[in-house]
Amino acid sequence: MSNPTNPPELIISLSRDKVGVHLLAKPQFGRVGWKSSFPVVGGFMEDQISNALDTALNLNPSLVDQFHDVAVVVVDRPNVCVPRFYAEGGKLSEIVSRYLRVRYGDALSSDITSGEIVIAYSLPAGTIKLIREYYSNSDQIHLTSLLWNAICQLAAPTDDLNSRLFYFITGNSLIIIGETGGKLTFSKSLYIQDHGDVAYYAIACARMLMPKENWLLTIEGEEVSFDMPGETYFRLHHRLELPDLHTLVATHRSCGS
Repeated sequence: MSNPTNPPELIISLSRDKVGVHLLAKPQFGRVGWKSSFPVVGGFMEDQISNALDTALNLNPSLVDQFHDVAVVVVDRPNVCVPRFYAEGGKLSEIVSRYLRVRYGDALSSDITSGEIVIAYSLPAGTIKLIREYYSNSDQIHLTSLLWNAICQLAAPTDDLNSRLFYFITGNSLIIIGETGGKLTFSKSLYIQDHGDVAYYAIACARMLMPKENWLLTIEGEEVSFDMPGETYFRLHHRLELPDLHTLVATHRSCGS
């Protein structure tokens, strides 16, 4: 994977139970890297996110600085994968409405990813507006989009007769991505509370989709909250460490530009 020259200065990650803040170190400007997370109840609620960001600002005054580039990484919102030509044909909203529940007040977002795929998801419009009140130069991207782009660059594609499942664990989320012949065929984010949940969902998806290989993904500098099931019940064929989150975002943008 190439080393992008302009990673975002600040990343805010949003999931159903926590808000993460990742500040990029810039030694030439005297800025020290900083990372923390703050629990929330009823994720994506404006007051919860506001309280989390206020706490972060109190803990680290550097977050008050004017940032030119802020990325909001959406971790676990449900998403739909749509071929790009459908999205560009003006049919994205119609297709997404069949598979996602877009509530009143939600805004539909989409990321163009590798393989001419658009990953679509919804966010409360109030949440987007709130974050831009703190950081006006912010935009959002789904974590699944970052993972899929990294898979396309770092894991050589299979042929059309073989398939793979990629598993990524972050906090209380298990993200599973399916690939066959270089094409995105499956994407699911599952809520997990313990090791038993990880084992149940991983084994169930593997039995349902019958991949030739199972891959475990990790991100540099990110802690893994739960282990995958043991070899007796589930075989991991490969482990792949991806670059840090700032690099993943910058690489995604360079691929989409």
